[in-house]
Amino acid sequence: MSKKSEKDSDLKGTLYSVGFVGLFILISWFMAFYLFVDRF
Repeated sequence: MSKKSEKDSDLKGTLYSVGFVGLFILISWFMAFYLFVDRF
């Protein structure tokens, strides 16, 4: 049982890190897009 909960928390941590990285990429992409549109 302890092994199962350990895997669950590990999965949740992975999910959060992936979400954080995805959010960071999304924000940087939007900023680059905004700068590109702002130029012209």
